[in-house]
Amino acid sequence: MLEPSPDASPNAQLRPGQIRASVILCCGEDKGAFTAALHALGFPAATSAEFRGYTVWTLPNLTVILASIGTGVIEPLLFELLGTRRAERIVLVGTAGRLGAGRLPLGKGFPITEAHLAGTGLDREVPGQPLRPEWPDLAAGPVASIVSSDFYYGFSPPTQPGDYRHRLPCLRRDFERLSASVDLVDMEVGQFYALCRLIPDQPGLRFLAIKGASNGVDNHGEQNTHAPAVLLDCLEKALLALFGVPCFPKG
Repeated sequence: MLEPSPDASPNAQLRPGQIRASVILCCGEDKGAFTAALHALGFPAATSAEFRGYTVWTLPNLTVILASIGTGVIEPLLFELLGTRRAERIVLVGTAGRLGAGRLPLGKGFPITEAHLAGTGLDREVPGQPLRPEWPDLAAGPVASIVSSDFYYGFSPPTQPGDYRHRLPCLRRDFERLSASVDLVDMEVGQFYALCRLIPDQPGLRFLAIKGASNGVDNHGEQNTHAPAVLLDCLEKALLALFGVPCFPKG
């Protein structure tokens, strides 16, 4: 556990020396499941720095960051991370809920080529949706679309006790419209794509999200069963995108 330092960023306690050009970012996942997936792909024994809800591992050619969930976490993290001016390529990985007709299999990750915002602090500020990654050499293969919201249960079927969504009529219409046309729902990808364009002073940052369904939105109970497989597959694809190999490179 870090002691707060005035030389580090205030929220995540990031120091420039921790940040490599390539970054893998994960939000809202169980630390045990995430680190198990890392080690399954050859992640070396590495000392982590922890502060608040942020854990940072620094390798010779890669920084890995595990953070908590939602806009309120990813906005200060990206501001402080990009403020070091060291990150050049960021891949966001993690689990999501499955929407629509359920065409995507559980346990597999997909590059997100379309992201929507619904119920976030950025909804009114970001035109031109869906938002897209900035990753010119994206490999050919299956892709997915996603909607990101700060309402974790906003896309779920009505549950007991109560369904608060009828008190949010405008958002409920967005939820219902997007639920019928989008593959996945999460709490970060749309904000990640938006902020990776808004924050940097100069263009050139490469960013991509790879997410997979750990559960259908009508069955939250199954998410912990499939989350380890999603994380493993997303991390493998992230390493392929960053380094051309499906495991942690040596050196």
